[in-house]
Amino acid sequence: MKSRKKRCNGGVRQSRKYNKPTDDFAATDDDKQYIINRFRTNVKGIAVCLDGLNASHCGREGHWLETQMGIKHNASNEPDMRGYEMKKSSSKTSLGDFSANEYMFSKKRSIINEMNGWDETIKITRSGFMHFMGNPNPNKNDRYSWSGACVPKYNHWNSNGQMLTVDKNNDIIAYYSFSKDTRQRKSEFPVYLKKDDIVIAIWKNENMKSKIENKFNQKGFFICNKLVNTYDKIYFGKPFTFEYFIECIKNKSIIFDSGMYDGNNRNYSQFRGSHFWDDLIVEEYE
Repeated sequence: MKSRKKRCNGGVRQSRKYNKPTDDFAATDDDKQYIINRFRTNVKGIAVCLDGLNASHCGREGHWLETQMGIKHNASNEPDMRGYEMKKSSSKTSLGDFSANEYMFSKKRSIINEMNGWDETIKITRSGFMHFMGNPNPNKNDRYSWSGACVPKYNHWNSNGQMLTVDKNNDIIAYYSFSKDTRQRKSEFPVYLKKDDIVIAIWKNENMKSKIENKFNQKGFFICNKLVNTYDKIYFGKPFTFEYFIECIKNKSIIFDSGMYDGNNRNYSQFRGSHFWDDLIVEEYE
């Protein structure tokens, strides 16, 4: 397993011996060769320039890289370039922002209602959800968010009484249990939350399967590796299935990393991997 050094300007892969493709291999995949040529011409060795991009937008460097590679900025659920999904190196590279089918605050909440034994008289706002399930941030005027330590991890109850699970149908489910919540303010919660094993979010198998496999189970992915302020290498990794994605949630090489916060309507339901990517990489090009 290969580790990475964490730097303020992006993740850097340490040296590792990947399979070296032969000349014949490059010739058999015109799409891959096109990507390699584009990287060498428009990205490699070129200082990252963020002038004119929104300084408050954390994804601005990704947009710069997409522009250099000739990829249009979009949120489509398809591979970025000629059957390959593009990623830039970081300490925890995101697979994507995949909103749940339902959250506890969803207006259409039929699955959660059935699983929790609720009806439409139980109404929870998005702000209410973050107040109940999230924590205040003293550095943001005590703004509530469902991020950081309160985000549920697989098969482990956190101090907010939350845990992520995968059921027999490969649905991903986030639970809340009142008895496992260590916060003092839980005493103020409404009666319907003073119970155990309450479903607070669910990602259905069929929905996530299409998202993962449309993006990553075509030709695979490539990662542009950054060294200080320039990109120096490009790595190619194998395609993978939804079942492999689920396996990696269970072995914790993929984590759920919510960035949801009050005052912003985006859910920021990211799934991220670290050495997950390295285990799939088979080729590198300079």
